[in-house]
Amino acid sequence: MMSDMRLWDDNPTGVDLLGFASIVDTVVATLEIPYLDPVTIGIAAPWGGGKSTVLRLLHKELDGRDGYRVIRLDPWEFDDQFDVRGGVIGEVLQDLLSAYGAQEGLPKKINGLLERVSWSRVAVSMARGSLVAQSEGLVEALTPRSKSDARSLAGFREEFAGLLRDLTQMKRLVVLVDDLDRCLPDAVMATLEAIKLFLSVEKVAFVLAADQDMVRESIAASLDATGRGERFAHRYLEKIVQVPLSLPRIGADEAATFIALLLSAHQCSPEHYTRLVEHAQQRRAAGQSPVLSDLQSLPWQPDGASLALASRLATGLSADRSGSPRSIKRFLNAFALRTRIAESQGISIDPSVIVKLMLLEDSPGKDFETLVKLQDVPRSELLEHWQAWGKGERDDRPDQVSEASRHWAASEPDLTTAPIGPYLSLAASLVSLTAAASLTQEQVTWVSHLAGQAEPHRRSAQQEVTARPVTEQQAVVEALLERGRREQESEPLVESLLYIAKATEDLRRRIADGLWDMRHNLTPGSALDIADSDSEELRDLAARLADATDIDPMVQEAAKVEQEGR
Repeated sequence: MMSDMRLWDDNPTGVDLLGFASIVDTVVATLEIPYLDPVTIGIAAPWGGGKSTVLRLLHKELDGRDGYRVIRLDPWEFDDQFDVRGGVIGEVLQDLLSAYGAQEGLPKKINGLLERVSWSRVAVSMARGSLVAQSEGLVEALTPRSKSDARSLAGFREEFAGLLRDLTQMKRLVVLVDDLDRCLPDAVMATLEAIKLFLSVEKVAFVLAADQDMVRESIAASLDATGRGERFAHRYLEKIVQVPLSLPRIGADEAATFIALLLSAHQCSPEHYTRLVEHAQQRRAAGQSPVLSDLQSLPWQPDGASLALASRLATGLSADRSGSPRSIKRFLNAFALRTRIAESQGISIDPSVIVKLMLLEDSPGKDFETLVKLQDVPRSELLEHWQAWGKGERDDRPDQVSEASRHWAASEPDLTTAPIGPYLSLAASLVSLTAAASLTQEQVTWVSHLAGQAEPHRRSAQQEVTARPVTEQQAVVEALLERGRREQESEPLVESLLYIAKATEDLRRRIADGLWDMRHNLTPGSALDIADSDSEELRDLAARLADATDIDPMVQEAAKVEQEGR
């Protein structure tokens, strides 16, 4: 049964399912080039594109190699500290101390460098008011020092280079930097400064895995006060990264292979799975396609149903989702969860039907919303027309659907006789696939509580969300608005949106526009709450609702009454 399907974790894997071996080999070859010393290698890909997996595969390849020391850094872990730069440098030094502390004289040198970092962090902390000190102590901590002073970072680079020269048994120190694009702008700059100004010396190699567009935006934002942010960001990153590499987007064939391998992991023994993955890797390395063929010699092979499902998903997923390993995993997890929930609620529906409906939900446009809002008879009539047009049996496209949905309509299975009504009602009550793909698990939980009937959970979520940065709030707002356009019961959701609008001025216009888009699902009570708002954007929305002729007359009247009462 599909309800037995296990979920895939969101973490990077140490198994190469996507042919990243060529990228890893390129990085290793670069590290062996004598004249690229020091060197910083950039591995670029959008969110969920496999960057962390490449770092894990690279770590696995280098770990244990003679003369190599590999350190993994996650700068976002220091993001809430007062001195990210000092945190990054200190992490590298502490790793060297743990690895080579037995070498005579080395602990003293490393501790001397750590002392420089510690004094730097004290100075930064005092300057920002994080620590309280007497005025004399503050002046002393912030007074510029000579290179020879143990409390100065001025001579750090030279001493660090000398330390690495003394480590004759170490050929390369490779620092893998992950999740830089998750950091706030100032933390991104602090990390890059630590690399460029202090740690980039002979024998050191950095491998930065990040969405480079986001890193450039962070650089620009950090430097914006200087008036040269956007112009400078591109050149700044170019100066730091000498060898830029980009992970290729996953094509439909690779996506189908990836999905089939993911499904297979839950269907066979670890030994059989290892053989299957090795077979795929060998065929990929030899340039043989399709990768998952000639399987007869293996002790286990995926069945035809799994391969067909993988192919259908790979060709049906939106381009943005099919090109991202993480998004593919999330889609498969959503599929497994939807199937489980449907079965637990007594909804009997073929898994292939769920897949087809989820692919429509995942596609751009409002075709899925159109299907959800119709009653059984008009929905069946639309599907009959829609599928006939998709297969070329009719020339006229249904007015309610998009041209882009033709391929979907032509695909199997036939939905005209499938009992999809209960499933569509279930899907409308869940966070949409598009929204869920861009949210963390914590944010998905917030959205559920913000739109739910349980008042204690809703109040708690409102307070938690409005305490977060605007960018996080915006992601939650977008998910709420998308859900609001699909749900008939919207009062708790609207209440939460109004709470966020009251707390966060930057989101008021977006919330007002989004509430207008979902005006057909508003209740008279929600209209009264909107009109009662103190913000100009929401009062303007109330005026538009009072004049609207395409909404429930009671909603229009509620907005009008409140407007007249002001």
